[in-house]
Amino acid sequence: MSAEKVFFNGNVITVEKDKPRATAFAVSGGKFIAVGNDAEVLEHKGDSTEAVDLRGKTVLPGFNDSHLHLLSVGTSMEIVDLTGAHSVDDMVKLGRNFLAANPESRWLLGRGWSHEKFPDKRLPSRRDLDLISTEIPVFFTRVCGHVSVSNSRALELACVNKMTSQPVGGYIDFDDAGEPTGVLRERASTLVACLLPENSKEDYKRMYLKGARQAVEYGLTSVQSDDMGDLGAAEAKLTALKELVDEGVWPLRINLQLRLSKPEQIDRALILQQQFVFPEHTVDYGPMKLMCDGSLGGRTAAMHEPYTDDPTTSGVAILTQDEIDNMILVAHQKGMQVCGHAIGDRTMDMLLNGFARMQQLEPREDARPRIIHAQLTNQSILNRCRDLGVVCDIQPIFVSTDLHFVEKRIGGERGKLTYAWKTMRDMGIPTAGGSDSPVENCNPMLGLYAALTRQDMSGYPEGGWLPEQRLDIDEALELFTMGSAFAAFDEDVKGSIAPGKLADFVVLPVDITNVEPQTIKDIPVTATYVGGQAAFGTIE
Repeated sequence: MSAEKVFFNGNVITVEKDKPRATAFAVSGGKFIAVGNDAEVLEHKGDSTEAVDLRGKTVLPGFNDSHLHLLSVGTSMEIVDLTGAHSVDDMVKLGRNFLAANPESRWLLGRGWSHEKFPDKRLPSRRDLDLISTEIPVFFTRVCGHVSVSNSRALELACVNKMTSQPVGGYIDFDDAGEPTGVLRERASTLVACLLPENSKEDYKRMYLKGARQAVEYGLTSVQSDDMGDLGAAEAKLTALKELVDEGVWPLRINLQLRLSKPEQIDRALILQQQFVFPEHTVDYGPMKLMCDGSLGGRTAAMHEPYTDDPTTSGVAILTQDEIDNMILVAHQKGMQVCGHAIGDRTMDMLLNGFARMQQLEPREDARPRIIHAQLTNQSILNRCRDLGVVCDIQPIFVSTDLHFVEKRIGGERGKLTYAWKTMRDMGIPTAGGSDSPVENCNPMLGLYAALTRQDMSGYPEGGWLPEQRLDIDEALELFTMGSAFAAFDEDVKGSIAPGKLADFVVLPVDITNVEPQTIKDIPVTATYVGGQAAFGTIE
């Protein structure tokens, strides 16, 4: 059988246990049809076959991010980037500069600040943001996405004042005088966010494409993306994706994680899946996702015990146990995979309770329930994950940020079995690798670096934080390839370079398995191929 393309003279890391290395592969119909040495594969070269010399470069299966927010990645390119703010004054300066450059703005939006970077660790307030503008509403979201701060104008429009009651599943910060400080946690942020101007279909197309193009530049060929929160503007978002696919400009594969909070939304989600049908392996529908708690940085991850550095709180459980149980069971009964965002130990136990009840009442073999993040674990939680067949969606890059304050937040004893990647693997708990971008950068090289070193981007601490939880390079590569594919029931079509699988691969200038781990974060992507077609870069 003659191939459409053959790629030869390469260092091919297949992530296949029985054939881990090759030098060449052949592609037809968007799939690998042969993998082996040059002589074996070149037998598939016909008169019309395109032969591509890999010039000794390294080839890996395309990276698959098991959890991010692709639409928000694109959106973040059009608002104030606050990731570089190292003080409240920096936030104000960045906001003023953006407003000066975009004087037509009706709202000033920003994302990426973290008070952990500030010398005084102080949360910004509405008074600070009032220094940017008192006429235009300002709404700045913390890097984690679970805490925001608004100026006085935004709070006024949202009718948030000293008389406002605390919302269910969220928290408004008040000062000593009983006035709102501007800081809104979890669902309290929606009091302002619901007032933001609606995006058009064209806005969604533009922002989706920006996010997707960045993803393929980083070597991502598949992403599993949470963009459909409570199905808000779902028709416009799905129409945008449909048009991008139909126009032939959509560059990667996307699996949509459907974040829902009410049982009636499950039926609507299933109707939308019938209404918006996409070509195979372009846009797929993934699990129902529950948002169950917040973030460690914002002290909204729900813990069994209070925070060590703030004993007045043990975090925010966004949903009750009954709500979690009901949503999981209904979605499971309707044939959906189920997953939930859980960072704190209390929330993970609540999710595991729901998974156990689901399997008790409606047993299904290989249901693959998922816990997204699974950060602040303990041995009991890990045992339950193993016994219930739970997939843990982990974000190694989180450690590079969080290692600076984990023990401050929860103390040394509770911190001993956190971000427990190696323990999960040794226990046989399936793990998938993601970034939660734009919370963190979606570049898989940064995730691989963090998985191998457990250090921040400056190399601190020497030897890594809780180094016994480091992964080796083969384990880390599997995390972002086969691990993510397995989480989405895609292990038969993605995650490795093997005949019959989708021809998604990434080309690197060096052998990633034969370099110092500290250098991995700086390795560029030479080219990204999706279905055998170049989506980014060139091998030449």
